[in-house]
Amino acid sequence: MKPLMVSTIVVTSMSAAILGQKAFAAQDAVSSPEDAITKGSVSFDMSIGYFIRKFDDPGVDDAEALTGGGIVKYETAPYHQIKVGLAYYGSHNLGIVDRDKGAGTSFLQTDGEDIAFIGEGYVQVGTGNHQVKVGRQRLATPLMDDHNLRLLPSSYEAVVYRNKALENTSLEFGYVKRYSGFGSRFSGFESPDSVWGEDGLAYVYATSKVGIVDVRGQFIDMMDDTGSLKNVRYADLSVPIEVGTKSYVKAQYGGTSYQEADSALMLGLKAGTTVSTVDLALVYNTIRDGNFQAVEAGPMYTDWQQGYGPYQPSEALGTQVVFYPSSQSSVKLGYVDVNGIDGSRVDEFVESNIDARYKFTDVSSFRVRYSIKDQAFEDENGRYDRTDFRMYYYHLF
Repeated sequence: MKPLMVSTIVVTSMSAAILGQKAFAAQDAVSSPEDAITKGSVSFDMSIGYFIRKFDDPGVDDAEALTGGGIVKYETAPYHQIKVGLAYYGSHNLGIVDRDKGAGTSFLQTDGEDIAFIGEGYVQVGTGNHQVKVGRQRLATPLMDDHNLRLLPSSYEAVVYRNKALENTSLEFGYVKRYSGFGSRFSGFESPDSVWGEDGLAYVYATSKVGIVDVRGQFIDMMDDTGSLKNVRYADLSVPIEVGTKSYVKAQYGGTSYQEADSALMLGLKAGTTVSTVDLALVYNTIRDGNFQAVEAGPMYTDWQQGYGPYQPSEALGTQVVFYPSSQSSVKLGYVDVNGIDGSRVDEFVESNIDARYKFTDVSSFRVRYSIKDQAFEDENGRYDRTDFRMYYYHLF
């Protein structure tokens, strides 16, 4: 329940494959394994990021980092509908800011060291209406996504099958054992056994268009009972409204069940329209009974930083306004007021933010983000008042 914090502007081909309604795009196939290798593609998704988080409490150290890096990826050309991909993930201290200050930024590892590892390594089979992808890969589902909030995205060791044989419908089935953690700050992959359980988790995700209504749903089940989670579920719908310009209403449902804790219910509403060139939206969420928690995502409309759960019982009301000063720029303003219920102290705060972008060319852009969070309770049971300032420069090769 915090302002929007998605720290990348690159829409990946995987996101399009998961969320689109057309069959998987077919590339020109090659006739030999040698051609598959030599005619493969290399991409450089590079960025420089600066982050500083300041706390009002003098006893809490500020966090600061200036790093450069990104993703260097190679993918073979398709051979008999088979492709192999490999990607290096890195975020490296640029030497201007002391790396010890970067431990709490997720731009560096938790000990302040650089992040460097193989973030993707997969074999993909199929085009048409069927696709299987095995290995390290990014995901884009409501309850598990690439969580691209810092300099690097999260990645998963998974087996995923996607099907688009049904008209206007996509189905996705997956098994996940390990992942690279929030923002890939661990410089590798871990098995969160205490949360997921020793045998990992399985999920099903579906999207469909029913008339003018877009619907989505996901269910995640833990494979054993050795972790704290039992299952997580989510559904939402989006309905266009013929009033004004680009008007819509959205609704969402979520739930988390635990092995030894009360289950949580999450409900949300969002309504938006466009006035001239300004996008306007009102958002609302409530959490009841227990703590709501996704696996690695923040699907709630009021959760603009996307995924710092678990979230305590609360009610949140917010607004978003997006301006477009030019065809190359946008400025998003956000405000959310979160009120804890049933004794919640952590999730009781007010937060405001600004998110401005400027696109220099088709391959380069700049982004600035600033947020202010006023926590209602500053003690060992809450979080401290803080401000976040971030700058990013992105460049694709």
